[in-house]
Amino acid sequence: MNCKITLAFIAKLIIATSLLISLFKTTAWAEEQPFVLCAENQSYPPYFMGDQSTFPVKNPGILVEIIDASLKQNGFKAEFIRRPWKRCLKLIEQNKVDGIFASIHLKEREIIGRYPYLPVRISISNKPDPKRRLRRVTYSLFKKKGSDFDWDGTSFSNIKQSIGAPIGYVVVKKLKDDHNITANTRHLPAKGLAHVAEGHLDAYIVESSIGNSLVRKHGLADKLIEIEQPFASYDWYMMISHQFYNRDPEMADKIWTTLGQVREQKIPPLIQHYNNLP
Repeated sequence: MNCKITLAFIAKLIIATSLLISLFKTTAWAEEQPFVLCAENQSYPPYFMGDQSTFPVKNPGILVEIIDASLKQNGFKAEFIRRPWKRCLKLIEQNKVDGIFASIHLKEREIIGRYPYLPVRISISNKPDPKRRLRRVTYSLFKKKGSDFDWDGTSFSNIKQSIGAPIGYVVVKKLKDDHNITANTRHLPAKGLAHVAEGHLDAYIVESSIGNSLVRKHGLADKLIEIEQPFASYDWYMMISHQFYNRDPEMADKIWTTLGQVREQKIPPLIQHYNNLP
């Protein structure tokens, strides 16, 4: 009897010890190593603020605040670096960062990193889970006031020069695939919008909130208008590197799930806060 009790006690002790060791390793690893993320090195209010190598401590941007809060809840310290967008894509492909944002889902991007997919019981085709996205966004065309150029939601009319868009963006691919139009990718949004105002581009495609913010910031409101019909709508996601996901898929999924929950809680007050900034 005593032998059985002793063996049972030892077995329970081994299991409890293993669980504690596992928990300690996970916690220690999370506390000791930051979660490194790459984002574009441009100021795109209200989502990204500043244009330096990292984000400003105060008012870094809506997406930065959501991601930072989500990682903290899971025991990680977010470490942000900023590079041109194509460089961020290359860094996650090389597993040199743990994540990048904000990324639209493309099948070809599944090779370079991981999206938060729907459970297999719901979808077997690797569809991203919209509940765990960063934000649903609309991309718009901004044109010069008085210009004959137009977009009716299906086709373009009166193209005389070219349509600008940021290099590496999904809208560049959409322009080519759906309309056989090669985008002018030589200019980032602020410069591109200025070229539209000067008559050097027919229009520029950029996320609507970012475009309107840049128009106000650079005093272009009396020169540019946003075409009413949106060009495209997408979900933005935070991609996680294959290396991080393969090492701890449960933690990766937990981070994405927390991110979706934090987004629901924080987006309304954050939008109000950033809209009230001078």
